[in-house]
Amino acid sequence: MTATAWSVFVVLSAITFALVYSPLLAKMTVALATPYPKADVWKRLLAAIVDGMLVATALSLYGRTESPAYLFAAAAYLLFRDAVRGRSVGKFCCGLVVMDLNTARPCGLGPSLRRNVIFVLPGANLVAVFLEGRTILRDPQGQRLGDRFALTQVVEGFGAKDVVAAVQEWWMDFVAHLDRSSRRPRRAPVRVPYSSK
Repeated sequence: MTATAWSVFVVLSAITFALVYSPLLAKMTVALATPYPKADVWKRLLAAIVDGMLVATALSLYGRTESPAYLFAAAAYLLFRDAVRGRSVGKFCCGLVVMDLNTARPCGLGPSLRRNVIFVLPGANLVAVFLEGRTILRDPQGQRLGDRFALTQVVEGFGAKDVVAAVQEWWMDFVAHLDRSSRRPRRAPVRVPYSSK
């Protein structure tokens, strides 16, 4: 594919997605009231930045080495980033979880693929970043088009902060246990008479 054909594809993809976004969003409005409150928007933004940096790193490595493995890794991460217990690296760092509303469990492979597929389509993905961000801000549940398509919702959950707190608590208990076991009765020190010669 020539550079001109690629550019035309990217621009047409972006325009098409921008034109169909609002009608699709209106058509896929979820009538289901979820039991989950809206996740903090700033945490979602920070999680998206972390995930974006990982993808940008893979794309940068692809640009330097031209190894398709990096391009494949970036695309796979974009598609399946929420498939491991509903958390991407960014969401884990920020204490967010993607919940599958059908099962009331963290998101798996299928829902992750459905909610993120638009981010691998060149052109549409650039427009999606802005349109989906606007939708997250406006929607009372914080559900973007991808969430509505996959029936998922991002919620507050277990994350890195909780892991650090659990490790700290375990460490303090461990040290306290060591301190208690070190208080065994000891023999009195042996006194040696002082002699000066």
